[in-house]
Amino acid sequence: MTTSRWRGLVTLVGQLVDQGAVAVERVHLETARRPFAILERIPLLAVPAQSVHTIHDATVSSVYALVRIVNDIAGKTLDVAIDAVVPERRGG
Repeated sequence: MTTSRWRGLVTLVGQLVDQGAVAVERVHLETARRPFAILERIPLLAVPAQSVHTIHDATVSSVYALVRIVNDIAGKTLDVAIDAVVPERRGG
């Protein structure tokens, strides 16, 4: 396999991981929003529920951002590895 094909594969997998993380994050936040919305309507629980909801959403977003950062670093690392391991064909 040529370096350009390896790079294409790395790019494709990287995009899949990135887009998958965005989609799962969106579903995760939306799914958690529903029970928080109910708890936030109960007077005695409203303030603590809002606080936990805020912390939850920030934590979830941070985790998925970290997944995307690690994915980016892995892609860049694989680029360097491809240069080191896959010989480039020259002259036929």
